[in-house]
Amino acid sequence: MTARNTLEAMQRTFAAALDDPNADAALASEMLPADTTLLHERMGLYRGNARAARRLALANAYPVLAALTGETYFDALALAYARAHPSRDADLNRFGVQLPEIVEGYETDARYAYFADVARLEWALHTANYAANATPLNAQQWQALGAERLAQSHLLVHPACAALALRFDAVAIWRAHQPGGVWPERVDVPTCALVARPQWRPTVFLHTHAAHAAFVALRDGATLDDALAQAFDIDPAFDFGRQWRVWIEAHAIVGVRGD
Repeated sequence: MTARNTLEAMQRTFAAALDDPNADAALASEMLPADTTLLHERMGLYRGNARAARRLALANAYPVLAALTGETYFDALALAYARAHPSRDADLNRFGVQLPEIVEGYETDARYAYFADVARLEWALHTANYAANATPLNAQQWQALGAERLAQSHLLVHPACAALALRFDAVAIWRAHQPGGVWPERVDVPTCALVARPQWRPTVFLHTHAAHAAFVALRDGATLDDALAQAFDIDPAFDFGRQWRVWIEAHAIVGVRGD
């Protein structure tokens, strides 16, 4: 075995021991003292620090979910998630990407089935914080395109944007946890949401089903004409003018693709 293979094996054993105290003994002959008490004491410090860092990273990304579940539940969820999806990135801001999927299977009580949608919305808001920037066209530049060219254009969506189709009203739940928020009368309402970052502050806008379909089509490369056709198929009364103003003011649509 080469020195590199030996080091990699030791690293894997050490990583395993961070979540399993029973794996401590495997390290005794490699890097830790054989004294059992001292071995567990030292590994306990590493273990506690690692779990705290991962839990804090998840709580920062999912503050509403953490408030909804309570500390004990969230601690157990964070541990289960870390075991299922160990961090593969040095940036812990990316650690929670698969938590919504874990929550969907982790929470078996139908009364709290909305937890997963809240997590999806919070992850979109979290990642919007760190997304690249894009400078939008100004009003004069949009006007200079002309209606005909604009209709045939492939438009640029801001990198911070996410369009979500949710089974529950996660937007109302999220807003209820903002200052002055009130818990909604119902949460079992399918909702479409747009996460955007106007003025560097991630926020949430409600989409109609028609607006959601149009925005997703634009994001995926459809022309504005084709995207609007999908919207009008869903809702013949779709108010494109009003929705366009929302997208532009939210910096959700920022320009025209070069292709």
